[in-house]
Amino acid sequence: MIIHWLPLLCGLFFGLIPPRLLINSECRYLSCEGLWSRVVTREKSNQRRRRWWKLPIVWIDPVRGFVTAMLITTAFEVVDKPTALQKLAPVAATFLTLLVVLWIQCRGRNTDRETLSPSAFLAGLMLGMLPPVVALSAIVIGITTAIAMTSFMAGYVVATLTTAVIGYVFLGRSPWLAAYTILVASPLLINWLRRTQLVMPVRC
Repeated sequence: MIIHWLPLLCGLFFGLIPPRLLINSECRYLSCEGLWSRVVTREKSNQRRRRWWKLPIVWIDPVRGFVTAMLITTAFEVVDKPTALQKLAPVAATFLTLLVVLWIQCRGRNTDRETLSPSAFLAGLMLGMLPPVVALSAIVIGITTAIAMTSFMAGYVVATLTTAVIGYVFLGRSPWLAAYTILVASPLLINWLRRTQLVMPVRC
């Protein structure tokens, strides 16, 4: 396997930025149900809303995720005349690298038994590593499901299934599709392993 160090190091630079650096101290961490209850309460009370888009993580994370995916997916290249095992090396290296990146993006609330939901970062990551139709379908259907069921977990499950089904049309029976599908599901797996609750930062 050939490693292109410049895109790899640049991708790690963008991908390993701890999310807490983009979240100010005034933020609260809410589950999807708590987040939706807050929106409904604000609408009923006509209370002046905080501008959610002023939170840096909202607009930086999708771009950061996209750049990270674009760089890391081009960092590993198969050698000339590869064996069957050598063909899988770039897939495994890309998968493990992005899995570590997503693990870092889920951290930050260990003491409160909470896992950050890297929704914005993962959306950018998907746009950078998947065919556009697959990524956009999974993102839109996943977000719609999360809102309809007031559950981050439901959103991730449906986004994962959408990635697998629609991705099969574009990528076929490819190891890349398996790797990408697991990456989309990784926040669920990380949350389950840590026995925590998925939360998202919002401005107070």
